[in-house]
Order: sequence, then C-alpha cells, then structure tokens
Amino acid sequence: MSTFVSLGNAHQPFTRLLEAVAHLAPALPQPVVVQHGYTPFQDEGCEAIAFVDMARFEHEVERAELLILHAGAGSVIHALRAGKVPVVAPRLARHGEHVNDHQLEFTRELAKAGRIVMLEDMSLLAQAVAEARARQQAAQEKQAEPALLRLIAEELASCAAQLSK
Repeated sequence: MSTFVSLGNAHQPFTRLLEAVAHLAPALPQPVVVQHGYTPFQDEGCEAIAFVDMARFEHEVERAELLILHAGAGSVIHALRAGKVPVVAPRLARHGEHVNDHQLEFTRELAKAGRIVMLEDMSLLAQAVAEARARQQAAQEKQAEPALLRLIAEELASCAAQLSK
C-alpha cells in the first residue's frame, strides 16, 4: 500500500500542504508518492514527481491506501470513482494558492455529504489522515459484506444440494 499526494497542475504554489505532508511522511503508508506540480518540493521521505500522465495518476489513485489531494474537481472525482475516502485540502486565495476560493466551497459541500475528509488547517493533517483511513476501512468492510454473504449462500446451497442426493 502507499500514500499518493496530488497537487494537480495549478500554477500557484501549495507549500502549506507539502510542508505538512513532509512533516508527517514517516508515519504515512509507504511509499509516499507526491505529485507536486509547479510547487517546488523535495523530501527524502517522499518520491517527488512534478507531473504524471492520466494513466499513472489513475494507477496511483487505485493502489493507494491513502490519498491526500488538492481540491481540484478532476482529482477528487477520480478518487471517489475509485471508492476512496480522500483527505482533500482546498487551495485558498488568501494564501495565494488559487485565484479564488471555489475549491473551499467545493470541499465543504463534499465534506457535508460525507464523501471526503476536509483539511483546511494543515496542523490537523494527522487527524484527517486517521479519519480518512478509518472511514476507508469501514467502506471496504461494507463492500466486502455482500461478497461474503454471496459466498455463504453459495456454500449453503451446495451443502443443501449434497444433502438432497
């Protein structure tokens, strides 16, 4: 398993998130792959990649145990389609991370719907990660229940067929 962090391709820096990730990297699922875009980033605890193509992005999203994403709609939609519960950090205009706060509005709505874990205060990254991992585990267990029930039903049907012979 791994952690995949993606900042997308916005030209404005998102240093706040990268600093928080670098600080927490030793405690995150390994390896920690960071797609940092135009924000300069280097940390010995992370595999830093400026940009990835869509195939690599989808691969990283699919294999990651933990996703930490900027609040770009494309990134978040890919995560949700993959059945993930990502930590999502909106870029904020007051920090020069975007031209306006549309990511904040988008993130708040998804958080209200229970689809993501919102991270606005970077000092709370560890708590957001713990919540996302717990919710991801619960979602995986819930998805596994129908498969388990189907397996039990098939086994019971097989036993019943054996007994009726």
